[in-house]
Amino acid sequence: MGGLGRKAEAGLVIILVAIIVLFFFGWLINIGQRECKSNKDCGSEAYCGSDFACHQYPNIQKTIVQYSLFWPAVIIGIAIVAAAFIIKFGWLKPVKSETQKIIIKEPEEVVEISEPYYKSGSNAKTP
Repeated sequence: MGGLGRKAEAGLVIILVAIIVLFFFGWLINIGQRECKSNKDCGSEAYCGSDFACHQYPNIQKTIVQYSLFWPAVIIGIAIVAAAFIIKFGWLKPVKSETQKIIIKEPEEVVEISEPYYKSGSNAKTP
């Protein structure tokens, strides 16, 4: 029976070597089908992607927003000039009234409480 075990081992080794060879050839074919390995393999307008193919760079448009601060500056300038005229010519004066008097109340005396707030009488519950 010793010869039968060696034949089975030889068959398993042959199958294992065949599987390794098939994987090796598949790997070689995969490498051979790649379009690029790095960005140098593609043109100046493309890059090498993770799928090993050359892709065009995306066109990114930059939007520039310009703000015009002229009209806000004009409004603030007019407000400053108007405030200066109002202060200089005294167009807004506070209205003084003689009927307005300040009433000051005298403090009231505090009434003392002779009884404590909590009673310790017979109704009190003790723990």
